[in-house]
Amino acid sequence: MAILKGGINGPFSGKVGSIVGYELNGQAIIRSLPKVVKRAPSELTLINRMRMKVVSQFLRHLKAPIAFGYKNVAPKGSRIGTFQSAQSYLFHNAIDYDTENVPYVNPEKVLVFRGDMVPPLLINVERRDNKLYVEWNKAACKGYPAAVVVLAYVIEKSCAWNEGAAISTDGKMLWEHAQFSIKEDQVHIYVGFYDMLNDKFSDSVYGGCV
Repeated sequence: MAILKGGINGPFSGKVGSIVGYELNGQAIIRSLPKVVKRAPSELTLINRMRMKVVSQFLRHLKAPIAFGYKNVAPKGSRIGTFQSAQSYLFHNAIDYDTENVPYVNPEKVLVFRGDMVPPLLINVERRDNKLYVEWNKAACKGYPAAVVVLAYVIEKSCAWNEGAAISTDGKMLWEHAQFSIKEDQVHIYVGFYDMLNDKFSDSVYGGCV
């Protein structure tokens, strides 16, 4: 059963026969139900399912940073949301395969922020005790002041992010956080610039695993 939200000519929510209606980012969407396939999936189908699974697993703790870092790629009102845009990017650009041909997300190829600004040129990323030290080439910033956004990610466990602790022309920053105090954790670092005045991003740059 579906619910009419605006009369007979309005959008509906629910299922009518083989059609499903719902709202996404303020737009009314209808789609058909997937066909039931009884034959065994092909090897390529199985690999694609594994690819989507590893992408979803990689991103599941990054919903808030992705909603921020992809908001200009999938602005409000888009048919495809920020999380789906990130899934698509990783699916097509960030997957490698191990020796047994099993897909996995390569953290070095991931973009957690995306935009047209010139990205930071990192010089040093270092973790000592519960502090993260980040240094970049401020001369390469061409004089524009932008907030430095840093994401620290322990894959499939937790993430922390810092927005605006430094500006691009500083050339360096220090971030103290409990995320860096657990020595056993391998923390992947991503650094980007964000122009708050014009709401613009650079692509993120991978700072390594510290």
